[in-house]
Amino acid sequence: MTSATATPTGDSDIAVTAELAQWISTLKRSDIPDAAWAHAKLCLLDALGCALFGSQQPWGRIAAETALDLSPGGRASLVGHNAFCGVDAAAMANGTATHGFELDDLHLRATLHPGAVTIPAAFALAEAYQKSPIAFLTSIVAGYEVGLRIGLAVGLGHGLRGHHTTGTVGTFAAAAAGANLLGLGADKAADALGIAATQAAALHGARTGAMSKRFHAGRAAQSGILAAVLASRGFTGSRTALEQPFGGFFSTLCDNVDTRAACAELGRRWEITEVGFKAYASCGSTHTTVDAIDRLMQRGLTATDMKQLRVYMSRKAVSNVGWKYVPAGVVAAQMNAFYTSAVKLLDGDVFIEQFAESRLGDPRVMKLIERIHIDHDPSFDAGGAGTRHAVRVEAELNNGEVLTENVDQRRGSSRYPLTRADIERKFRGLAKVVLPPESVEKVIAWVDQLDTQNDMESLAGLLRGPAPAAASLPAAARIDIRRSA
Repeated sequence: MTSATATPTGDSDIAVTAELAQWISTLKRSDIPDAAWAHAKLCLLDALGCALFGSQQPWGRIAAETALDLSPGGRASLVGHNAFCGVDAAAMANGTATHGFELDDLHLRATLHPGAVTIPAAFALAEAYQKSPIAFLTSIVAGYEVGLRIGLAVGLGHGLRGHHTTGTVGTFAAAAAGANLLGLGADKAADALGIAATQAAALHGARTGAMSKRFHAGRAAQSGILAAVLASRGFTGSRTALEQPFGGFFSTLCDNVDTRAACAELGRRWEITEVGFKAYASCGSTHTTVDAIDRLMQRGLTATDMKQLRVYMSRKAVSNVGWKYVPAGVVAAQMNAFYTSAVKLLDGDVFIEQFAESRLGDPRVMKLIERIHIDHDPSFDAGGAGTRHAVRVEAELNNGEVLTENVDQRRGSSRYPLTRADIERKFRGLAKVVLPPESVEKVIAWVDQLDTQNDMESLAGLLRGPAPAAASLPAAARIDIRRSA
């Protein structure tokens, strides 16, 4: 690994932007292995469920209302709202909704939520430009691969600076999807990446509980669309935007960059197959701790007989979720391992109900947090991004006995994957807040049979929902979902 500050990318002679652009411009369905294609379908179904549920949360509604206000009567659907708006505005609202409850997919080593940035952009463009379902999914694969590889290149330092990778790197993923879907040649695809680079931005800020963390994915999807469409019309961007020694993405926003990782085995190793799915409604860095507590509870641990809980994790995980918990809204709770550990011990679960507003400052939760300690263990840093979620959890009981569990990767990761049946059950639970049962099943069937579908409207019509009233559910209905995965 080389310093992006001392030597901008370490390998500034590698034409990363051009190489990625060339690949984007030529990728077609026949290039994609069946395993990657099948996994892309699972990513699509999972993201659609997240978008439907997120569309009914306060931030999802505000984003949709803003899209309609600023860009009314367009060519793209607002998921869950039975309405149309401008193409980029739809991507913003749908992306915000997809990332709207910490349930969307995740790639461990790239530290990226690829679905929330790639799929909303591809969906809006495919609908507006009447692209085929096969072209739609092909562009999603393009976006995932490019975004994930750039995420691998920038490594953990980018996030430790305070950047949210989903908002920064996600812009490239969305632009890559758009460039592929619109059929841009290599030069214009490079322009799209350059235009995306100059828009890449996202300050993490999740500790404050602000809604802006949800917005990062939506804005990245919107920026990617603008980049691809501008480039398609001849608007130019820096064709060395990633590797440029001064003013490039790597040299400006990153500390250490493995430049070669951005293109290594491109088209031969498919990173999309390493994307995992979430079983809990919280930051991925909390999941291994939840898994460890689950194992301890199976061994008899309860909140009552626990004297203290000690959690040891990587530096990156401590930065993400190991900060002192102060009730500051749903986002802050979902991003905090003290809170998620406490509700797991009290409720046995960390899903929708655990993030009801009434729980966030629950005296029982706050009292239990006093017995939870989170510390950095440097041994978990040795493996870099690949071990950033690894934890050791020690539960000291009132009788002095100490129970220990070690978890290397979370349930739902590529190492311990959820099954297709798990993903379908999760989708049903999330989608039911908007769609009637028959529509839920039709979406599942559409995604499964995507290769034989004729157009995007059949899916878009289902996702808009049956009528505006159907999307206006009471708050209780929006959180009455049990974890079935």
